[in-house]
Amino acid sequence: MGEINKVLFHIYSLGKGGAERVVTTLAGEMARRGMEVVIATLATEKEEYPLPEGVRRADVGLSEAENKKGRLSRMRMRIKKLRDCLSKERPDVVYAFMQTANYRAIMAADPLKIPVIISVRSDPKVDYASKKQKFLSNMLYKKAAGSVFQTTGARDFFPEEIASKAAVILNPISEKYLKTERAADIRKVFAAVGRFHDAKDYMTLVRAFERFLKDHEEYTLEIYGGDSGDNSRLQVAEYVHGHALDDKILFMGSRSNVADCIRDVTAYVLSSKYEGLPNALMEAMALGLPVIATDCPSGGPAALISDGENGLLAEAGNPRELAAAMAKMAENPEDAQRVADEAKKIREIAGTARITDEWLDYAKRCI
Repeated sequence: MGEINKVLFHIYSLGKGGAERVVTTLAGEMARRGMEVVIATLATEKEEYPLPEGVRRADVGLSEAENKKGRLSRMRMRIKKLRDCLSKERPDVVYAFMQTANYRAIMAADPLKIPVIISVRSDPKVDYASKKQKFLSNMLYKKAAGSVFQTTGARDFFPEEIASKAAVILNPISEKYLKTERAADIRKVFAAVGRFHDAKDYMTLVRAFERFLKDHEEYTLEIYGGDSGDNSRLQVAEYVHGHALDDKILFMGSRSNVADCIRDVTAYVLSSKYEGLPNALMEAMALGLPVIATDCPSGGPAALISDGENGLLAEAGNPRELAAAMAKMAENPEDAQRVADEAKKIREIAGTARITDEWLDYAKRCI
């Protein structure tokens, strides 16, 4: 197997999304082990994960003048800037995250003979549905040294030539969630965590909670997360206000200490239409919270939860089923605790050190 001393991650930015969290967690652990680690990004967001200690950041984005050029010119310049960065850095392997970064990394690294491992982070039936994306991904991903998927369902979407040499690896759980315990005193609160985005389907969640409130009026719902800018937050806020739920459904915003904020809630709820492998769900399980999630494509929640054993699954887009799951957790605290104790076992298989080992071992096999 090849030796790995220097790694370069490529992703659009370090904005507060799931893929960005995985990149910073892996990069930080690799740097802690004495490896040289670079994260190459195109942009800087207003809210970002902090750069881990010992990790360098390389800017491969375009200038203001370059961004005014045509789409094809911009694409070529981005590939060239990343290629120049790779030529200068000469990493042993490139880990690319997300669709366009995957494409860009393969095209930039191919002439330099630097191995690239791509990572698909969402439901490929959404991101790769069009004929154009199927053609591009099939053509380019065959050139990658390897591919990492979050679920077998996502892996099996792609042709055998790609899927047969791929790895399915869980997301690493941040150490702070491994060191934080569920509180002894539980609030009558359900919590959801994640940026407002159409994929999160918070509208179904608030409708489910509205239904749940008819028999459990003492409870509240807290939603932690910023605004992705796709108008979903506004739509949900208008519904909450229009149905006089302002004192029952609270928008908590983005928090750096979410683990401390939710460690005493009745249960965590994920209501997504589709997901890769949701970090927030894994973290809630690691905290020892009872968890409820939609059984959505591409199978991330179902890969983590055995219904009734370490959590509850509900049909995506079905407020009645979500409400029934919340009622089950609220009305049966002893059973909820049993489920939470089982969920907490995820700590044993998804700690940062173990998942980093899997990424590095897979890369060594690939190169």
